[in-house]
Amino acid sequence: METQIPGTSAHGLHEILVQVWESGAKDFRSGWVEALGVEWGSSEFARRHAEVAGLLAETIQHLHALPEAQRNRYSRYFPQWWTSVVQPDLSWVDSGRPARSLVTQETLDHLASAADLLQSVLGGTCSAPAGSNLDSLRESCDSWIELLAQTPDDELAPAMRDEIAAQIRHLLWLIDNASLFGTARISREATSVIGSIAQASTGLTGQDLETGGRWRRGFVAFVAASALLATGTTQLQTAIEAGSGVVKEITQVVEGVTGPTE
Repeated sequence: METQIPGTSAHGLHEILVQVWESGAKDFRSGWVEALGVEWGSSEFARRHAEVAGLLAETIQHLHALPEAQRNRYSRYFPQWWTSVVQPDLSWVDSGRPARSLVTQETLDHLASAADLLQSVLGGTCSAPAGSNLDSLRESCDSWIELLAQTPDDELAPAMRDEIAAQIRHLLWLIDNASLFGTARISREATSVIGSIAQASTGLTGQDLETGGRWRRGFVAFVAASALLATGTTQLQTAIEAGSGVVKEITQVVEGVTGPTE
């Protein structure tokens, strides 16, 4: 059976909490280990649990995009969702508190309701992507890792280059763990990468025309792959190929530094 990838950060958070809740584990720690699929105390466990906290932060942020009445209604449950993730007042290894007591059915139901509402209201955006095919974005990430490694130090400051590479590697990690954290985390991180690349492009010296041309083409390809995931359509790719409208302006973000390419 094909694994369903969560479509919003709220869906991802809900599914993870459900896995802890349904694990049958004798304590919180064992339940989280089962849900996250890695060893307790490992760096990967810390990384994955930190990402769960990120899902909560994004859920709260997304809910603030709703009309005031709905926002106020769901904001009442923020403390309960936060407590479910961190359990600040209880021991994670207390065998008298099985994983089932991590969260209540009511808390899960409200989180699921919020997730479905966000999917309905924000569908087709990076907060609730309509697409699910991650191949193009992965391919673009791989291309950028290679491109950054080949960018000369005298063309771009190494610190800036390494920072973008680390960000893209994190995006690849999210893609590898899409079934756990969902496509919204991927889409929003991709949007952040776009901003980082655009900012870094202003720092290119422009001395290496070949590097500049590859940056421009890579930027356009990355924007297209990111938009394909968010919208689920190929409209942006078509617009890029036609060189029309606002997309033409997008493709010129780095062109002013790198120069036009064929």
